[in-house]
Amino acid sequence: MATFPELTPTTRIFSPGNYPQIYQQSIGGTGVGFRRGALSIGKTLSLTFEYVLEADVNAIKAHYFDNYGTYNIFNVPSTIWSGYVTPPVDLNGNYVWRYVSQPVIQDVTCERFTVEVQLESVPAQNGDLIYAAGLASASPTRTYILVAGAAAASPARDYLIFAGDAS
Repeated sequence: MATFPELTPTTRIFSPGNYPQIYQQSIGGTGVGFRRGALSIGKTLSLTFEYVLEADVNAIKAHYFDNYGTYNIFNVPSTIWSGYVTPPVDLNGNYVWRYVSQPVIQDVTCERFTVEVQLESVPAQNGDLIYAAGLASASPTRTYILVAGAAAASPARDYLIFAGDAS
């Protein structure tokens, strides 16, 4: 998972999202709500990089294409939150990001560009699942391993899917 390029945006627009929930109302009008998760979803981040060099534009484009456009998830560096004493999103790995749409690149002046990027957060359950484990270590413990390869057999896993050489 590649990290977004280490660039400081000129402008940030952040929306904090909400917790997954469902609200049901009875015929009599009373209702009850159910929260469906512990991490908020739908955080959005609009970044604008003004008057950047072509090398910076190429780094953003390469990152976009390396992540198969809007398909893959990735981390953002702390430089994205430059100027915040406390960033609005925890940086301890509970959230990863993905592109909402392709970057918009505007040629501003001689050898300078403006790039606009739209991102959305994806809650990451790091301890629950590892995909294509290969030679993954036994720590941290994972509940599910999909395409385990030669992953360590201990500690015991609850579910191995396409276990390979793992046991």
